[in-house]
Amino acid sequence: MQTRLQRKHEKDSLRQAGRYILLTLVALFLVVKFGLPGLIRLAAFIGDLKSSGQPIEKTDSLAPAAPTLLPLLEATNSAKINLAGYTEAGVTVKLNRGGIVVEETISDTEGNFEFKNAVLKEGNNEFFAEAVDSQGNSSEPSKTQLTTYDNTPPQLTIDQPKAGTRFFDKDSPMTISGQTEVDTSLTINGKFVLVDSEGKFSTKWPLAEGDNQLDFLARDPAGNETKKILTVNYTP
Repeated sequence: MQTRLQRKHEKDSLRQAGRYILLTLVALFLVVKFGLPGLIRLAAFIGDLKSSGQPIEKTDSLAPAAPTLLPLLEATNSAKINLAGYTEAGVTVKLNRGGIVVEETISDTEGNFEFKNAVLKEGNNEFFAEAVDSQGNSSEPSKTQLTTYDNTPPQLTIDQPKAGTRFFDKDSPMTISGQTEVDTSLTINGKFVLVDSEGKFSTKWPLAEGDNQLDFLARDPAGNETKKILTVNYTP
């Protein structure tokens, strides 16, 4: 009579024999289906896959955050400007002017970027930036920054006094008046004179005995200047 241990060993042997038979049948099927060389290549591929410790690369579909462009001067008389900002590190930053890509650069390890000597067109220039990562994911556009390129000096008309005018006695202080452009600053002999919302100015000016030279300087927001000089004479 078989002992309990012998019966267990017999069952284990039968199960192992069944596995061998199944593996043999699978191997025969693969040989018939793919041939012996194909079976060898399949076994090698499975072995390489198991032995490889490298994780399967995952595709990054997350777009980078929108970059930030630093504010620009309201106006400039230079045909080229520098633009700077920040975004994620190591991404491609595309600079757009009026919706057209005009420059590209790579942000540094801290996410900072700069475009040097970007060309301006005459008049208003609207810039925004976009970031593109190594997987080709594009960010939303940055906030648009605006600057105006203007290299034309402001107009300046002096209505009174006329150059060479002679003043006497109670004519001092005399009135200086004229017109320039809106948003233009005006100085006379280095002193600021108020320019109103229509570009007009008027001020009282004390006279010294003899010749009085008046130096007018009008400067617009872009930095363009117009200078005029006139002289009047005063006899107390």
